[in-house]
Amino acid sequence: MSEPQIRLFVGDPYRCERALAEREAALREADPTCERRVLFGDELDPASFEIELRSTSLFSLGRHFVVRGIDRTKAAKTAANAIDGEIPEETFLTLIASGLPATNPILRACKATDAVVSLPTPKGRAVAGAARQVLATIGVDASPGAVRRLVFRNGGDLLGIAQEAEKIRSLAPGAPLTEEIVDRLVFPSAERTTYPFFDRLGERTLPGALAELAELREDPGKLLGGAIRHLARLAMIRAVQEGDGPRQRLSEAVGLPDWLCKRLAGQAKRHTLDSLSRALRAGISLDLQMKRGEIAAGDALLRFVFAATA
Repeated sequence: MSEPQIRLFVGDPYRCERALAEREAALREADPTCERRVLFGDELDPASFEIELRSTSLFSLGRHFVVRGIDRTKAAKTAANAIDGEIPEETFLTLIASGLPATNPILRACKATDAVVSLPTPKGRAVAGAARQVLATIGVDASPGAVRRLVFRNGGDLLGIAQEAEKIRSLAPGAPLTEEIVDRLVFPSAERTTYPFFDRLGERTLPGALAELAELREDPGKLLGGAIRHLARLAMIRAVQEGDGPRQRLSEAVGLPDWLCKRLAGQAKRHTLDSLSRALRAGISLDLQMKRGEIAAGDALLRFVFAATA
């Protein structure tokens, strides 16, 4: 077989996935019964892995071990020892990493056998060309403007571009990709954070909070916890604002950075301490119901949005 027994793909996630797919296709063509095993670097037990790598399978002659995220293994030296040695003739090993320092023992072991394939992430003007290649591979025809918008909305992430292109092809098969289609169907993953959602919630603007929520792809349970913490901060600030005691710096009174207090003070003034207390009681109750399995996380989050902006 022309494929080397060991390969280490280092670099861009999309390019590594393409290289892995090509390697798997070559192995399958040579041996359709080749057994495939996928492992993850942060869960890898190097001692057990070495035993498996050196042994032979009871069910097939050929075996292909794929270790994703090998750069996250906590026992790089032991894993390198497992790699640096003879393995059965029909056993193949593919390691995938986003990056490894030059001193990493796994990288050194693979370099010793000329097994390293560097696949760096394209930068600058090269991103648009790489994006066009991604689209061509998937079979999507796109205008230059659509490519630029797709790159921008995915922050230049080739894997994200490929996933969005697959989605667009399934929704509009055969149609050329235009700027309008990108604007309508592609979520701007490189731009959105949770903070605008929390700010609209603090401002008690229901339409704005729902609009920001619709753009997020975060876990609703985590969003609920973050929203409750945000309103708890507003309650602390509002208590100081409504207090009759001697005035002091808001940041000192609530124990938050001065810049954050200045940003949250305007939101706090849109509430009363009673309204914040009611919303927080509702949020805590919804959080408990969610954790008991009595309500879906998405439903709990929506109910809290309504309670906070009522």
